[in-house]
Amino acid sequence: MKKVKMILTNGFGPDVRVYKEAKYLVSKGFDVEILCWDRENEFAGAESDNVDGIRIKRFFPAAKYGTGYRQLKPYFQFIRECKDYLSDLDYDYLHCHDLDGIIAGWFISKKGAALVFDMHEFYEVNGPRRQRLRYLVRAVVKFFQNRSDYIIYVNEAQAKPVSRRNSKKLVFLPNYPEQKMYAGCQKIPSEKLRIAYIGAVRQFDELKNLFDACKDMSDVSISVHGAGVAYAALKEVSRQYPNVAVTGRYHYSESGRLYADTDLLYVMYPSTSEQYLVSYPVKFYEAIITKTPMIVGTNTVLDEFVMEHDIGFVVDGSNVDDIRSLIEQIRRKPDLLRNKVENLRSIQHDYSWDHVVQNLDKIYNWPLQ
Repeated sequence: MKKVKMILTNGFGPDVRVYKEAKYLVSKGFDVEILCWDRENEFAGAESDNVDGIRIKRFFPAAKYGTGYRQLKPYFQFIRECKDYLSDLDYDYLHCHDLDGIIAGWFISKKGAALVFDMHEFYEVNGPRRQRLRYLVRAVVKFFQNRSDYIIYVNEAQAKPVSRRNSKKLVFLPNYPEQKMYAGCQKIPSEKLRIAYIGAVRQFDELKNLFDACKDMSDVSISVHGAGVAYAALKEVSRQYPNVAVTGRYHYSESGRLYADTDLLYVMYPSTSEQYLVSYPVKFYEAIITKTPMIVGTNTVLDEFVMEHDIGFVVDGSNVDDIRSLIEQIRRKPDLLRNKVENLRSIQHDYSWDHVVQNLDKIYNWPLQ
């Protein structure tokens, strides 16, 4: 049985994308173990765990998300602990998630094991004042791409700067949802217009703008499902809005239920980050598979997709009046939503994890020897 070690710089709660990849490899007969940095010690009572045949090993150098360079010392401690843990173990693949994962993996990796750089995000930054930092990040990413045996990417923006030498290492694996998780998702009727944000909660301003835009609309309810760096602040401010519920962390198996209770998905991110301008978040594909019209930001790849397929609406997420005007329009004309739902029906099953996950076979060769 071939062995895969994964490096992950969160506590695996689970991290849904990582879980889906690991579960696929287990189903193909691999021994998979994920080495996790649980920096906020959320799972301090579960140093070792097993999820659907995936072995989990957690390390607990303490740090807090969003504190920048203060996390460097515990991060390097995590690397040392992983290296010590793996020193006497055999493995065939070291699969490293994200940029901080591949940096750790490069320090840890042993000769003879394939090194996989799984790029979940677009790492470069934008803006004229950050151009030097952009070049530095690009150089760092290129350095680790050069030293990896395989590079997994989720969208074309990531592949574009990859050198010709490294292009043969590329494996496309977009973060599409699993169909079976949403197979029974039937919309629950409601007299209210239900707007939801479902996923990692990182953007305080954009979500608060939605709260402000709808604060006097008694026939509109807003739900924010998920945890993240902006969760606590949003939870506190939500008390000022009677039609807002900030619910916190949810288990990925609950996603279908959450979408069943959603008429309109709010997919809004800060326009100051290029990561958000060029990325297709998993919630975007979840909206498609559950036939949920969406609101996305202007001048993004989502903007182009939504307009081309007529499956949602586009607004300036920094402009409360713009958001309010759109919601009022939808309230006055319910057929607008119904038309979007019909358009979603025609592409509902075009973006399925079950099909693209097979691209991992390009890395993990069958049959097992």
